[in-house]
Amino acid sequence: MRKRAFACLGILLAVTAACSGSSGTDKPEQRPPVASSASVSDFNGDGYSDLVVTDSGATVQGVHDAGQVVVVHGSEEGPDAARSQVVDQNGLGLGKAGQGGRFGAHSLSADLDSDGYADLVATAGRNTLFVVRGGERGLSVAGAARLTGMFPVAGDFNGDGYADLVTTDTETDIGTLALGPFTRAGKPERTVRLDLAPEGEPFTSGDDIATPSAAGDVTGDGRDDLVVTWSMYGDGNYTPRATVVYRGAADGRLTKGPRLKDAQGKDLYGQEPVTADIDKDGYADIVMGLACEMLGDPVPPKGGSRIEVSYGGPKGQSSRLEPVRITEQAALPGSPKFTYCTFGHAVSAGDTNGDGYADVAFSGRAGTEGMGRPTVILLLGSAKGLTTQGALLFSRLTPGIRGSDDIEAGFGNGTALLDTDRDHSAELAIGSSGSAGGSDPIVWVLPGSARGVSTSHTVTFEQDALGIALTAGRGYYGFGR
Repeated sequence: MRKRAFACLGILLAVTAACSGSSGTDKPEQRPPVASSASVSDFNGDGYSDLVVTDSGATVQGVHDAGQVVVVHGSEEGPDAARSQVVDQNGLGLGKAGQGGRFGAHSLSADLDSDGYADLVATAGRNTLFVVRGGERGLSVAGAARLTGMFPVAGDFNGDGYADLVTTDTETDIGTLALGPFTRAGKPERTVRLDLAPEGEPFTSGDDIATPSAAGDVTGDGRDDLVVTWSMYGDGNYTPRATVVYRGAADGRLTKGPRLKDAQGKDLYGQEPVTADIDKDGYADIVMGLACEMLGDPVPPKGGSRIEVSYGGPKGQSSRLEPVRITEQAALPGSPKFTYCTFGHAVSAGDTNGDGYADVAFSGRAGTEGMGRPTVILLLGSAKGLTTQGALLFSRLTPGIRGSDDIEAGFGNGTALLDTDRDHSAELAIGSSGSAGGSDPIVWVLPGSARGVSTSHTVTFEQDALGIALTAGRGYYGFGR
């Protein structure tokens, strides 16, 4: 019986990238973008996106690696630590957390019951999901639902205006599309079976797997499409080797679309893809990083560690813009050199300057000595796609970013771009691994504006400010999507 490998995620962030529909050409349609129902992370309905901070390795009531999730509510001033909520499995009344359950390792927000409040979907163990409902006072553990599945992805896949949820189990490549609206007990309107199994070269082993990774309207037909990563098994690890778009459909029966290709016609793949409209043409684009590959010993991918972008279009890939690959050799401010196997971790996307083009953040380690200095890189979107022009780099030594030498190793474990203060410019949230009991921040939030991201009014959060229990060793703080 096949067992899937699970990685301990660093920082996960609530991402709120809205994608618009299109007229079926690669030209922008002149109408306002329509946000997917799955893109909302406003749990209390006040109009501000909320930040989801996860610590899947948290010790809860003496149980190691039980995991917990913290929601920091947005406000006119951005995320407000004074209005935060801590949620763990034990508090839901649906079974006690087990050691290694890692509640919240995969987290996302979506208004599943269509009541106007975002709900939290959080994984635990190897095949369990919990749905925690939002409401006027934020998340309510009363009435939480327990579902079966893993690798959740939310989107409106049939275009009816209700949020849907795709999951798979841990033993097969059969996915389930649960169509909304859901009842308050977590029951969908109906379900559709999805065969996501890898096929063709180089997938010849029964141990190869398919993982639902992201959702967005890549084809511009008003329905979200499902992005699936196909991975090969070898030397005890799963390594991405292809990315496939499954097209949304009115009846919910997703159809397999293009297997994405790079500019040379070879399979395009990476880790944890995200979607956003980088070139503002009305089609969701797919962004993914590939810092390292696990083939026995970790090795950089052929051509070097990288970020890759596949631009959307009516057939799944744009005929106007070729896919772009930005490697560790990119021309960036200060001409940094990146440490072996690091450039391209923790990818997120959002519009930081309100110009309508989504920008992309990710992390790497700059410097060739030792482990290098953890650095977060922000690249800007444009009509020509993702560009290195105007790129910004942030590290512990950047003026306005507070922290001691102790945070050096963990800075940038995760990133997120989301608008928590409703000024139409996304903030850049950066997560870290933190030492228990320390006074150093574990999350930094850099405000966005019409001028872009700035460190002049950085907001920081420590463990105790967020109500996170201090545990031995380091916590690894992430952000839910």
